[in-house]
Amino acid sequence: MEYVTLVAMLALIEYTWFTIEVGRARGRFNVPAPATTGDENFDRFFRAHQNTTEQLVVFLPALYACGYYANGTLAAVIGLVFVIGRMLYFRGYTDPEKKRGMGFALGMLANVSLVLITLCQIVTPLVM
Repeated sequence: MEYVTLVAMLALIEYTWFTIEVGRARGRFNVPAPATTGDENFDRFFRAHQNTTEQLVVFLPALYACGYYANGTLAAVIGLVFVIGRMLYFRGYTDPEKKRGMGFALGMLANVSLVLITLCQIVTPLVM
């Protein structure tokens, strides 16, 4: 479970970095707190951060459940896919010239995989 916890901490460090980027965007695009909308460029940073918050609610419990019920190494590898996907998503969302689809797909695939693998490990013995 050490690898699972390491990946969880990487995801939280990444999330903290996104938080700092939103704060910096407030200054760059003149959007004073507590406003959550304003300049379109600031909105991109805020929405990318907010979407990551929404995805972490699924990711963290699914990561630990998969590590516990299935396989810690597998869960950690899938977790790294999530972290990489979130980075691509954040960069793609905050840069109007780039796309966020690949990053979103990687993150979603990781979350769905973690949940389904865990469910299979729990349900299979119950129906056998």
